[in-house]
Amino acid sequence: MTLDYSIWENRRALTDNPAAGRETFQKAGRELFELDQLAEALEFLARAGDEEGLKSIQARAAAEGHFFLYQSAAAKRPGGGLDRLQLQELAENAEKNGLDLYAAQARSFLENKP
Repeated sequence: MTLDYSIWENRRALTDNPAAGRETFQKAGRELFELDQLAEALEFLARAGDEEGLKSIQARAAAEGHFFLYQSAAAKRPGGGLDRLQLQELAENAEKNGLDLYAAQARSFLENKP
């Protein structure tokens, strides 16, 4: 999948445009996701209200051990969307990938949240 660079280069104008529709945000977010630009994709998918797209970011963040990206995607989903099993997976993967801070954050979150 190729990114429409006119959207990518003008992302600030796009995010500030109240007339931009859900489909535009969703398209940009999904293209950025495919390019592994997950932090950028998160903003667009959240603006589009793309629940499945946000879940995909959470799943990828858990697989790669990126706690803060996981937490950000969860915060933008209705109801939070935190999953204890997925957080455990995230902690283990962060540890395997040498992301000790992320592993510690995930474990701390698991210990302190019911």
